[in-house]
Amino acid sequence: MKRPKVVSLLLSSVLLVGGLCAHAQIDRGELSGTVKETTGKVLPGIRVTAVQQSTGLERSAVSSRDGFYTLTELPVGTYTVTLTGSGFQRLIFTNVVETVGQTRTLNATLNIAGGSESIVVSAQAMDHTSNALGSNMEQKQVQQLPLNGRNWSTLTALVPGAIDTGGSNQRTIRFAGRGLDDNNFTYDGIDATNIVNQAQQPFVRLAVPADSIQEFRIDTMLFTAEKGSTPGGQVAVVSRAGGNDFHGNVFEYLRNDVFDAREPIAASKPPFRLNQFGGSIGGPLCRDRTFFYFTYEGLRQTLGQPLIGFVPTAAARAQVVAQSPVLAPILAAYPAAQVNLSSAVAQFTGEGTQVDNEDSGMVRLDHRFSARDTAYLRFNYDAAISKAPLASGGSNLLDQVEISSRPVNGTIEYLHVFSNTLINEAKFGFNRGNVYTQNLAQTGLPYSIAVSGFTTLATNQFKIGVGNSFSYIDNLTWNRSNHTFKFGAEVRRIQLNQGNTDSGTISYSSFSEFTSNQVNSASYAAQLPVNGLRKTVVYAFAQDEWKFSPDLTLNLGVRYSFFNRFHEVLGRAIPFDFATCGPQGFCGAGASFGRLNTLDFGPRVALAWAPGAFSGKTVIRTGFGVYHGDGQLDDQNLPINNEVARYALSAATVPNLSYPIGPFLVDTPGIVSPREMDRRRKDAYVMQWGASIQRELPADVIGTLSYVGSKGTRLLTTSYINLLDPVTQTRQYAGFNQVEYRGNTNSSYFQGLVTSLQRNFTRGLVFAVHYMYSHEIDQDAAGGGDSDFPQNPACPACERASGDFDARHTFSTNTVYELPVGANRALLSQPGILRALFGGWQASAIVTARTGLPINVTVDRSSSCSGSSSSTCTGTGYTTNQRPDRVPGVSITPAGGSSIQSWINPAAFAVPANYTYGNLGRNAVRGPGIWQADAGVAKSASLTERLGFQFRAEAFNVFNRAQYGLPLADISSAANFGSIIATVNSGPVGTGTPRQVQFAIRLFF
Repeated sequence: MKRPKVVSLLLSSVLLVGGLCAHAQIDRGELSGTVKETTGKVLPGIRVTAVQQSTGLERSAVSSRDGFYTLTELPVGTYTVTLTGSGFQRLIFTNVVETVGQTRTLNATLNIAGGSESIVVSAQAMDHTSNALGSNMEQKQVQQLPLNGRNWSTLTALVPGAIDTGGSNQRTIRFAGRGLDDNNFTYDGIDATNIVNQAQQPFVRLAVPADSIQEFRIDTMLFTAEKGSTPGGQVAVVSRAGGNDFHGNVFEYLRNDVFDAREPIAASKPPFRLNQFGGSIGGPLCRDRTFFYFTYEGLRQTLGQPLIGFVPTAAARAQVVAQSPVLAPILAAYPAAQVNLSSAVAQFTGEGTQVDNEDSGMVRLDHRFSARDTAYLRFNYDAAISKAPLASGGSNLLDQVEISSRPVNGTIEYLHVFSNTLINEAKFGFNRGNVYTQNLAQTGLPYSIAVSGFTTLATNQFKIGVGNSFSYIDNLTWNRSNHTFKFGAEVRRIQLNQGNTDSGTISYSSFSEFTSNQVNSASYAAQLPVNGLRKTVVYAFAQDEWKFSPDLTLNLGVRYSFFNRFHEVLGRAIPFDFATCGPQGFCGAGASFGRLNTLDFGPRVALAWAPGAFSGKTVIRTGFGVYHGDGQLDDQNLPINNEVARYALSAATVPNLSYPIGPFLVDTPGIVSPREMDRRRKDAYVMQWGASIQRELPADVIGTLSYVGSKGTRLLTTSYINLLDPVTQTRQYAGFNQVEYRGNTNSSYFQGLVTSLQRNFTRGLVFAVHYMYSHEIDQDAAGGGDSDFPQNPACPACERASGDFDARHTFSTNTVYELPVGANRALLSQPGILRALFGGWQASAIVTARTGLPINVTVDRSSSCSGSSSSTCTGTGYTTNQRPDRVPGVSITPAGGSSIQSWINPAAFAVPANYTYGNLGRNAVRGPGIWQADAGVAKSASLTERLGFQFRAEAFNVFNRAQYGLPLADISSAANFGSIIATVNSGPVGTGTPRQVQFAIRLFF
């Protein structure tokens, strides 16, 4: 009998190669398709029933008059799908995998009744989730890939469009040219960010334990109206749930320095020990009705860390103390050096210790009240603490930092099926991100001490940042004929509590200034009590997914965002804005933080077409969308800083400025330095567009070629205003010093060409290969959270250049292969010694690579154009991010090529003349590229019918390639200019580590 034709391509309405019509909170999937008979005629009235294999959950739909059916709001998992209709043979699809955020297209052709009662078809080979700028990773892949530090965020660097600057964590991975705080993290559809800023702290690896993840999905660009509360990458994690079978495991991961290679920067191998341990259990509390799942994971780590810094030589110390004895306590904070680099600068080399402890757990309860009503509750708690050397400008002395964080996340969901065509999902969620930071400075002072040529001594300070978000979400899905209408809204209440002890900076623009105690610039801010910032954010969307024909799908939608403005609960915050509050600047305690933007509508349109001429094996997609963003919440708190005294001093306006600066803070005019935030700013937005062609290739492989582009507008701007007039040496507002300013006037541009090959788990093999050629250009900001201060605040356009995170070429591949040996496999399927020895093996690997990132070459300038300073001046008193002049005809690359000791040719640059800015462009030099290969092998075996074990061995940076960071690029530090003194990641996990070997054992039942 002729088998039914099954078409398995993703004919969903997407914005680009799979933006795959994920739900508003993207923690469920969707199944749709067209039913025909063998003559090609569409079949209405066919019942399609999907049964989740693990829990028995059943959902059904009936095909419309156009033969189209849709099953929405399906929990992720594996289903058996049955099609029945009067006069036709029953058709059963097995192993239909629903993944997070995917519209799975399952088309079918029914045979006229006769012969066997049913036809059974395995759908395993049809589980294609290829997405050029986004992808899914299921729990099986999360567990089988070599997961460094068991930090699942590492795997987010493997999606197309991802650029990892080196740490392989939430703070180092950006997507498709967007800023760090444009990324969005959700857990079961609930906000899972760090709130104060989007990304978790680097040492927080288990805020979402790996064993709690059923699947996660990342869409890097061009998503539909129903998701995307930010314009950057959308990272959505779905938690695991229990089922009708009890299952669980316990595990231990271990590594130490015995098997590890030496850190390339260090003279010897530092001590290292890491233990990660835990377990999970899940199953039914009441079969077919109530299920539970619980997991716990702990981490204990001690890592020796090489310290390299630059300090005064013994002779230089003596010279300073002889001339300025008041600086002796500061000199004592510099550790003793080993190697003199010049008469004044010496290199310090030492060893510090990084200690990390973390405990995390998750519990989830699912209950089915009836066939129409289901609910679940999930709760996560994590406690992490880290004590580590405190880096400054890429180098370390003896200063340390202690940080603790306790992320909490929970959700309650209720799903009601009104009918086969109308479904409502309601959720309430809570998210907490808190960070407590204590800088332990060797000086014990509330000032950082920066001397040109030397490593900066840190400030002694304690900071608290606690954020809470409460979310209520309601989504309605209505299927009508060949339309799927979706409507949804989210109301999110945000609480931000921040405070810190007093702090300041003291800088010297040259060693001679330091010797004579001529302070170039200084700042001081009094202790800030904990403030309570509050605002309510609202999102809403409407969308129509229109199955125009069996091979053409349109998606039309609009998303509305109301980001609101903060207010302080006790009315203590004092906004400062010359433009709206006049020459006095201060707007008064309790004044509004700014006007409201109420018209942030983002239209989004997409088309997906599978031409019949290509037998349904090719999909062409195109789309366009507008995406608004709120940026980093920590960039919106400037008014609370104006509650306390803030001062800025410079040699340009304060004669004989010296340390200590306390006496200068009294009765000195023009030193008040508030922080200004534009109260008329508009919200940032990004326009994105793209087109792709996707082809089903032999061996269950999906190939994709995509072009994508975007333009960011009204991006974060950080600058200074009220600078000195170079001619009159006066300020426009005489009562103030230069004032830090934040607004939204920057822009960015991104274009990329992406190629991908993907194969889902089929016959023991899964792999993905992604390559992107791209270019990101910006005007000091790629997006939220990433903004540089300009060299010349009066010329923002002069900053236009390749962005700080512009990697022209990026590549990643990952694979897992299960050897076809053992039970239910092609080879040695019968019990015996050979099967015991050679069965149950699997191999996995990850390879990542990118070209070098831009380097911004700088020079130290004096704030004063008079006196005995050995540095030139700008005339405005402004000295931030100054660049040198480019020497014509001299190569930036040193003779003989770039090396670790000399990456940049110092002869290519010159110090600008007084009253001028350097003519060198921003980010004019490129750093070293990086590539790394990780590999793992695992052996699984059964001990009893219910009990088994797995042994794993994993090696990270298998070839021990040195992953060097960016070189020091301040030409005023002649003794170390152009040298590379650190790898891209100084911790034990992520890109940049030397080769490390990890072993693990897991018992499971």
